[in-house]
Amino acid sequence: MHFDSAFINRLLVGNIEYILLVISMMMTSMVWLRGLAIASGIAGFIYSAWWLHDPVGVFWEITFTLVNIVQLALIKYRNFATRFSADDRDFYDRVFPHLEPHQMRRLLKTGHWLTAPAGTTLTQQGMLVSHLYYLHSGNLEVRVNDVPVGTCDPKSLIGEISIASGQPATATVVARDEIHYLALERAALHKLMKADAEIAHAVERSLRRNLETVLIQRTKPATSGV
Repeated sequence: MHFDSAFINRLLVGNIEYILLVISMMMTSMVWLRGLAIASGIAGFIYSAWWLHDPVGVFWEITFTLVNIVQLALIKYRNFATRFSADDRDFYDRVFPHLEPHQMRRLLKTGHWLTAPAGTTLTQQGMLVSHLYYLHSGNLEVRVNDVPVGTCDPKSLIGEISIASGQPATATVVARDEIHYLALERAALHKLMKADAEIAHAVERSLRRNLETVLIQRTKPATSGV
């Protein structure tokens, strides 16, 4: 069986359109999703115009492509227009570097920056945590049954276990000196995560990474002599 080059080219372009579309639906990044959708639309336009000579198909492929171009342009514009304070940028770079800037701005709107004196309690053992905290500066003491069991250094997340599990805090966390921190409100954070799957994935990944870091630090003393 022999296939000429024109038939092979038609077959490739016709299938590439749908392959790109399927791959775009698998993307968790909206930028990649829109970019691949645009490529799919262009391939579909070429196929409909060059081989099928179908004006209806050409119209809808152009419409599909333009819609995705506009959406991608809006994402790029929102990213370009987004500005961060020094504190916001530190949090962004350390905790959620994979989010788009406009997504990070939405996340930051669920909380606010605070400065508190020594003795301030952020989480209370047995109580539901009201916020996810990011410690920018200062030091915290971790207590279980009123017994000090550890500390939290700057650039740490606090309350991630309760936020992720929905269970009460397993420890009380108290400021040892003046602290500067970001408090992300629990209900607002969960609402945002439900509305944006990409943000939800980033939050869950960061909480998991922070928990792994904490567990490694806690097991170091026990394994140092092994």
